[in-house]
Amino acid sequence: MEDYYLGWLEQVERALSMWGCCRVDMEPRLIVITGMGGSGCVGDYVYALASTRKYFKYPIFIVKSHELPSFINEKDLVFVISYSGNTLETRHAYLEALRRKCKLVVITSNGFLERDAKQKNLPLITVTKGIAPRTALPEMLLAVLNVLDTSGLTIVSRDEVEDLTQFLKEHMAYAYNEAMEVAQFIYGNKGNLVIATHTPLEVLAIRGKNEFNENSKIPVKIDVAPEWAHNDIVGWEKPFTDKWTVLEIVDPSNSIGLKLISFMDEIYAEKRYPVKKILLKGKNLLQKLLYGSLLLGLASVKLARLRGIDPLETKNISKYKSRVHEILGQP
Repeated sequence: MEDYYLGWLEQVERALSMWGCCRVDMEPRLIVITGMGGSGCVGDYVYALASTRKYFKYPIFIVKSHELPSFINEKDLVFVISYSGNTLETRHAYLEALRRKCKLVVITSNGFLERDAKQKNLPLITVTKGIAPRTALPEMLLAVLNVLDTSGLTIVSRDEVEDLTQFLKEHMAYAYNEAMEVAQFIYGNKGNLVIATHTPLEVLAIRGKNEFNENSKIPVKIDVAPEWAHNDIVGWEKPFTDKWTVLEIVDPSNSIGLKLISFMDEIYAEKRYPVKKILLKGKNLLQKLLYGSLLLGLASVKLARLRGIDPLETKNISKYKSRVHEILGQP
């Protein structure tokens, strides 16, 4: 499974080769991104990138559910993302968006969504088939950014993606080696894992949690400052167990972020929890997010190997999928 992550450079290059392939002609009221699991996290990345881009004026709304909020309508641009093309929750949301006459863009590798989008002549970007959905992050994310840039709704430009390819070439080996260190740290301490970070890096904490959930088969707690300082911080006063291991994700160029993490360190030090920092590399947020995501993905796979676990197998998700039609009903 490591090869899927080490193939991220090829994913970026493929996405770059497709830049300009799809555009929409509209001034959207909202940009909505709907999907589940490894596909749904794309919205978190787009939100993080948009929130730090000056003069970007379009609100980003993320839907990780079978239900499309009632206020979404024909004035909105809706990206429907499902790697398999068959995710039932996403199919429900997609069909509801069609009923409401939203402007749709479909991103998938296969399945119902690919067939239906072609039949209805909807804007469609197909990504590489045959890999684990959660490892297709770069291609799915860049597909969204491609459409937005081509449509004059730029969050990330083509030039920035070209820079990203060079960045990955230069830093792939370093990310791999650091990921191995992170996995050994977590495995050696064997405490309940906490991923701690500061805004605007919430997306990496969420992504890291999901990667360690699915690949390493462990639950994970997230601490994100400054919100952490208004609730979670009190929970550390009297926890039921003191067996915790802290992994901090830090942007070394963010001065306030560094101060927040320094304060978090004081709280963790009072409890004598082992702490390891990941200092993100990159000259812009896109590079930092992809570097951190690559490192966390590789670390979660390595941790699975250390535990003698197959990182690709997700038994409980398969159990849920066997019941989801019974739970949600046909779309």
